[in-house]
Amino acid sequence: MIPRNLNLKMFFQELVSFCLIGVISVFSAAKIYGSNLISGVQVSAVPWWQFLLAFGIGTAVILGLIRIAHGGFFLRLFFLFALFSGTWITLGVFTSDNLALILSLLLVSFYIIWPYVWLHNLVLILTLPGVAAFFGASINPWTAIFILMFMAAYDYVAVYKTKHMVKMAKVMISGRAVFAMVFPEHWPGFAARLDEARPGEGFMMLGTGDFVFPLIMAASAYAVSAASAWTVLIFSLIGLLAMHLIFISQKVRRPMPALPPLAAFAILGFLMSILIKF
Repeated sequence: MIPRNLNLKMFFQELVSFCLIGVISVFSAAKIYGSNLISGVQVSAVPWWQFLLAFGIGTAVILGLIRIAHGGFFLRLFFLFALFSGTWITLGVFTSDNLALILSLLLVSFYIIWPYVWLHNLVLILTLPGVAAFFGASINPWTAIFILMFMAAYDYVAVYKTKHMVKMAKVMISGRAVFAMVFPEHWPGFAARLDEARPGEGFMMLGTGDFVFPLIMAASAYAVSAASAWTVLIFSLIGLLAMHLIFISQKVRRPMPALPPLAAFAILGFLMSILIKF
């Protein structure tokens, strides 16, 4: 049964953000496949075990920073470096390396000086597409499916079983390293400072991984055809709606793994595109 309160304002923000990041990701993938180069680095296939190794090391580093720094300087520095790197990659797809470098430095500098919710979201909208497109173009679609299935299962376990994802999110928020899009319940919330945004207190947060991993599938599907990539994006938006309905259907609002429905529909979109043979 569809809940009466669809919270359309919140879903509209999620939808617009996902569409913007998704469209830029697919166009970025098109540029990558067309040139086969980003900043002089050849795009090549990455085996699944390398991804798992990199993911494991990355998670260990973040957990280590949380334990050592308790949400302090090093965690914040890691976050800012991730923003700068991702934005540089995205802008580098469409502009020269030097211009992309300057613009990325300016955006991150503005973000440090004026850490408002609207600017935080804008920087992430420019950060995530390059990451998704570059990584998606470096793996084949079947590897992408494996990665999505693994990450969806990990998301479920990390939120509902071990619950370390919830702990990580709280520490990152307190350390001003918010790896998530921030959606206010009311429009004036966009003008709030980031340290005033708290999940369940007038704000909702959707992790960056919930955007990136379905779009990795879309970018990887571009190797099959452009239509396949767009089909994955469209199905991912259906997954976004499913995720939103599941979230607002909870009797007690609590953190939930958003990636399983997103990943399921992204994979379904790719398989449908293969069957239809666009």
